[in-house]
Amino acid sequence: MIMTLFVANIKKHWMLLLIFFAVLTMYTTIMISMFNPDDMEALMQLAEAMPAGIIEAMGFSALVTDLSSYLASWLYGLLMLAFPMVYSILLGHKLICKMVDNSSFAYLLSTPHSRVKIILTQGLYALCSMLVLFILVFLVGVVTSEAMFPGHLDVAQYLRLNVTTMLVNMFVMMVVFLFSAIFNDAKYSVGFGSGVPIMFLLFNMLSNASDEAQVLGKLTPYGYYDSVSVVQGAETLGINSVFLLGALALLGASVVIFNRKRLPL
Repeated sequence: MIMTLFVANIKKHWMLLLIFFAVLTMYTTIMISMFNPDDMEALMQLAEAMPAGIIEAMGFSALVTDLSSYLASWLYGLLMLAFPMVYSILLGHKLICKMVDNSSFAYLLSTPHSRVKIILTQGLYALCSMLVLFILVFLVGVVTSEAMFPGHLDVAQYLRLNVTTMLVNMFVMMVVFLFSAIFNDAKYSVGFGSGVPIMFLLFNMLSNASDEAQVLGKLTPYGYYDSVSVVQGAETLGINSVFLLGALALLGASVVIFNRKRLPL
């Protein structure tokens, strides 16, 4: 890894990270403030007022009563997938293809560092930024929950939930990163880098809404992610390992492809 390049990425992209942290903080605090441990009937009525298909597609559940499961369903069922996905699309494109497209990547290649080290550094920054994002969101969730509803949040299960959610988002980040490494033209990088993750999310929503479409969910990483089951004690070691190894494999593929391709510089 090239530490100077890693630090330069922090200075260049910190605002993007801050914006998404602020958005997720807003949704986290709002969702926690809506929780009422003494009267969940109002929330259940809200859920019942919405079409059943929409409730299922968005990953919401009307059967949760504790704070941990409530957050897993109403916050992590969709929002903690959708917003980090958008962050991945924006950052993944910026780290490679945008720099190639505007010729700024030529400055990196003029240094004594190899393409392998450059792309590896860019990929590691992408993964580390996702790690930082989820650490901060986790801390916000814990602090806000303890301030509003002391003792109601199962911190250990909430941590497990954040780890699994982070890993699935790291996998998606590396999907975007791979397309950014494959294409030199920004329109193709953005097209595939945004289209494929969005397709993943839509397929998963369709599979949740209809039994006939459940096979679509298994074509996406989101189809193997069940936020409520995680906080209710489901085994996560296997799926976490798959997401992590998958993300590292995609990073490795990105490095190999970018190292071999011709650049229009």
